[in-house]
Amino acid sequence: MSEKASLRNLYLHKRNVLTHAEQEQLNNQISDKLIILLGTLSFSSLHTFLPQTGKKEIDTQRIISRIRQDFKEAKIIAPRVTPGTRHMEHYFITPDTRLVLNRWLIPEPDPVSSESADVAQIDIVLIPLLAFDELGFRVGYGGGYYDRFLAECKPSTVKIGVSFFDPIPRIDDIDPFDIPMDFCITPHQIFGWKH
Repeated sequence: MSEKASLRNLYLHKRNVLTHAEQEQLNNQISDKLIILLGTLSFSSLHTFLPQTGKKEIDTQRIISRIRQDFKEAKIIAPRVTPGTRHMEHYFITPDTRLVLNRWLIPEPDPVSSESADVAQIDIVLIPLLAFDELGFRVGYGGGYYDRFLAECKPSTVKIGVSFFDPIPRIDDIDPFDIPMDFCITPHQIFGWKH
């Protein structure tokens, strides 16, 4: 059975047992492959999740540093969950942006001191996930935040997942709200789909 709930538990466990050294190596490999992929795409802004404290998520702070170094003109955007809702707002982040931990210990741009970004300005989205399949669908954390957000993005927005692990053949319980990715990057490969 490859249903989201069981996959979520399995891949949370797989991620939790990674050693610090393994995580470092995998993060470096993913960063390298993402920079290669970004070099083939035309973009002026990239939206990225920020990693949850203590949960061994992919280190997007490292990715942000690489993008600032290699794509100096690109604007970086990060989300903030609108309190009391299942929706996200979006803010430009710079090296000086003040980040505040939310109730899930996820760093978010301080809405008081950060410049808000319109979804229409987003060219690329880096998407968090726990598992993904060979058709380009993903298993997230179950809150639906990213499915709602991706549905608001312009059709040309490039959706890129990042994963420590290779795909499974198929997620069985895909629903009509699930939006497939255009690419997913693992430490060993860049997967791409035409939808």
